[in-house]
Amino acid sequence: MRIKRAFLFFIGIIFTVGGFTGVGWAQTLKGLSTPPVDSAEAERVRIWVPVERDSKCRVVIDILNDSNRVIRHLVDYNPSRGYYNFYWDKRDDNGNRVPAGTYKSRVDNCGKIRIRPIYAQYSRWEKATYIYPADSTRPFLIRLKLLEDSARVSARVFTRGNRQLDSIMVDSLLPKGEHEIEWHAKYTVSRGNYVMKLWVGDYVYVREITYLP
Repeated sequence: MRIKRAFLFFIGIIFTVGGFTGVGWAQTLKGLSTPPVDSAEAERVRIWVPVERDSKCRVVIDILNDSNRVIRHLVDYNPSRGYYNFYWDKRDDNGNRVPAGTYKSRVDNCGKIRIRPIYAQYSRWEKATYIYPADSTRPFLIRLKLLEDSARVSARVFTRGNRQLDSIMVDSLLPKGEHEIEWHAKYTVSRGNYVMKLWVGDYVYVREITYLP
């Protein structure tokens, strides 16, 4: 089944601790994932960074394996003063999922180094689902490959404020193989930020979209 793929120049979002404060909300950064829907999963891949200096300074975050080799250059930019949560999508610099296990997040926060454990765990359907990279020419499309048969799949479109706009697919059983799920809106879609959520069994995939028609 197809659904239209609207581009999502997604990527990871940075949230302030305790919600939007006007200080800690930062631009989206390429390569990061939105916070996982499951709170336990979010804690496993969350990296908290306090930026408490008035003057701007550089924040660099790398993910290291058990040999202390950098497998992912996650963040490198100058944030404003505030408190940030960054979420690792459990992928390396080539876009491949890393093996399940314990890794390290190394944070260079304005010259101060902090190293802490971070964890990659996968549910059954997360391991059995491959999501292809976004295509900027077709916003609102998710292309995926299922490695197992009889996956129960649902897909919906939301505003950034979490208001549901449309239900694309509800509890459909899809066979093993490649599929395209694309939203064809019944009305004109204005430019702005949207969210597509895909449920595959016990796995929830969230994609942010900046739609610029």
